[in-house]
Amino acid sequence: MTKWKGAVLAVSLLAGCQHYSAVEQSVAMRLYLGEQYLQIKQLSHAERNFRKVVALQPNNVQGWWGLAQIAAQQGDTLKAVSYYQRAFKMAPENTQLSDNYGAFLCTLGQYDEARRIVKRDEKTVGNQNSGKENPCLPDSSR
Repeated sequence: MTKWKGAVLAVSLLAGCQHYSAVEQSVAMRLYLGEQYLQIKQLSHAERNFRKVVALQPNNVQGWWGLAQIAAQQGDTLKAVSYYQRAFKMAPENTQLSDNYGAFLCTLGQYDEARRIVKRDEKTVGNQNSGKENPCLPDSSR
């Protein structure tokens, strides 16, 4: 019951935001639902919501990032890499995304590419990336 309180609150807040377009409201709700479903490992429901996000807003970083995480959890490496690349190209300054993407690349043994992602992040935002999300990278690479 408590998991739905957040959804009800989000819908209530969005309903009160008349100045947002219907698309923006739908995207916000779908992102919220997608992330909630992802947290509880309801991957098909999460995927459906993230797909609707990117259908409405093809340049939505969070939508592509969500799809990348789902594909990775499902073991679909090719899709996960494709989705991560798409999200990262749109937001290379997003330290959480680059940490997550780098950690994923490490699970594939792609350490050089993971280092490149982390170093690019350091150049873009100035050492805000602690590297804590990337335990596979040696300290010298950070």
